[in-house]
Amino acid sequence: MHKSSWFIHGIQILLALSVGLATACQPAINAKFAQYTPSRLYGGLLNFAVGLLAMVVVFLTVRVPVASPQQVAQAPWWAWIGGLLGAFFVTMSVYLVPKTGATVFVSLVIAGQLFASVIIDHFGLLDIAVREFTWGRLLGLLLMGAGVTCIRLL
Repeated sequence: MHKSSWFIHGIQILLALSVGLATACQPAINAKFAQYTPSRLYGGLLNFAVGLLAMVVVFLTVRVPVASPQQVAQAPWWAWIGGLLGAFFVTMSVYLVPKTGATVFVSLVIAGQLFASVIIDHFGLLDIAVREFTWGRLLGLLLMGAGVTCIRLL
């Protein structure tokens, strides 16, 4: 691999790790913020409002071209549910983190993500390139399950 490819790959790894760090903090932050609102759902709504504002700032800063209605109409039906999935995540975090704690919640979320990701990769779902299920991936899932069990029970 060329040196610049290693550098780019390293940057991608660091960015992905930073996403992991941010999403580990997000449920606890959401749950705490929701305590200062009339209901946990109101806290989730305000969370999404701040996220929308941040996306508008990014959109205007990067100056990407605006998509036409014809372009977005070509997207498959399931491409439209990303925001719903984000709302589900925020709603569950504001309700579950106070009951389970951040570690259990995030470990279960990660375990669910890994399980779903292996299925998505193996079958090429959601227009993702097929990446076959391997013994290494099975071992990783089993270890993750063991880790969640340790975090939850011990």
